[in-house]
Amino acid sequence: MYAVTHFSVGLMLGQAVGNSYAACALGLASHVVLDVIPHSDYSKIIFGVSDLAAVAAVACVSIRAGAGAPALIGGLAAILPDLEVAVVHLRMARDRASCKHRLFFPSHSGLVRHGRLSLPWGVITQIATVVVVWTALRGAFM
Repeated sequence: MYAVTHFSVGLMLGQAVGNSYAACALGLASHVVLDVIPHSDYSKIIFGVSDLAAVAAVACVSIRAGAGAPALIGGLAAILPDLEVAVVHLRMARDRASCKHRLFFPSHSGLVRHGRLSLPWGVITQIATVVVVWTALRGAFM
């Protein structure tokens, strides 16, 4: 999933629970759950940069809308596991060695199945996922 999808879901979960520790745990757990849902990922660094810009935009809008610390912690915890993927991609781009880099997060290492879906359906699933989570949790925001 794109970081903005992970961040948005983690943000909503954190806002709903209102507790920083629970928000962190739910953000990390949501990453695994979202990675199981079939989706598309990007492979070029420019798309990653655009994705992080979208995360920053969602964070700014959320802060201005009054999102609390638990919401932001949930969002950040939800994107944290993808740092290992970013580091591996950057290493592979710099070091053309044929060695395979090991990933540790369950949905990245193969311990938990990582769903894959091609464009445009992979993006549509992500949008639908955010809408479903928002719909399910909207009572917590009012």
